[in-house]
Amino acid sequence: MNKGIRARVPAIAAAASLVIACNQADMMRRFTPADADARARGYLALLGRGQVDSAMVRLVPQLATPETQVQLARVSAMLGSDPIDTSWVVGAQVNKFNGTRHTNLTYEMHSRSGWVLANVAMVDSGSTWLVEGAGARPLERPLEEINRFALHGKPPLNYLWLLLTVLSAALALGTAIFLATRRGMPGRWWWALLSLFGIGAFSLNWTTGAMGVNIMTVQLGGFGVFKAGPAAPWIVAFALPVGAVLAITRYRAWKARPSVAPAREDEPAAGAA
Repeated sequence: MNKGIRARVPAIAAAASLVIACNQADMMRRFTPADADARARGYLALLGRGQVDSAMVRLVPQLATPETQVQLARVSAMLGSDPIDTSWVVGAQVNKFNGTRHTNLTYEMHSRSGWVLANVAMVDSGSTWLVEGAGARPLERPLEEINRFALHGKPPLNYLWLLLTVLSAALALGTAIFLATRRGMPGRWWWALLSLFGIGAFSLNWTTGAMGVNIMTVQLGGFGVFKAGPAAPWIVAFALPVGAVLAITRYRAWKARPSVAPAREDEPAAGAA
């Protein structure tokens, strides 16, 4: 590799990571309603100032119990230990039904005491809004570090999952390229396209090791590696390469057909005198 190009690789990688992070942050801002964000931050600030009684008034009536007050007092103690110097949204869920909106926002917050992950769930209809739940827990380090994609120190299941994902992708892409070059095969482009599709989604949370299975899913390329936000954990998923298996089966059936060679000009046709 040219020395100049080699010297630019770290800078290019850093720039690409920065672009991806910025795009994910912009996406998170687009999915976060501004009014709900302001209300959630205000509610967390209320708890940070130790005003648990005022926070109880804002709760959905059926949640205003002594147990909830104890829980909010714990959140208040965690948020009020030191002033929060930075906070940003790392998770946003918004559901609307019949004019009622349910919003669940998660914040990563930092103070001199360390990192905290806080959550506020709200429901609003028109000009009225109430809190459906709130919580907080300490973090050892930023979520971006906790959830980064790293190979070192992972359990065997993670490596097995990654291997299956690579094999699924290689089989799908390899079969598609192979069939696309079989010029004599009827409908080769359609079979090449079919080979790219896999059935099912077998997903693994790379940070926690939590597994998920969804049979009623079709994946293009037979694999997926993605994250829901800048601080979200990576999800590694693969699919059963059903399309590639069907395409290879069709190719073998085509190759196994007896070929009819044209008659030579110096040989008489069958039945000729």
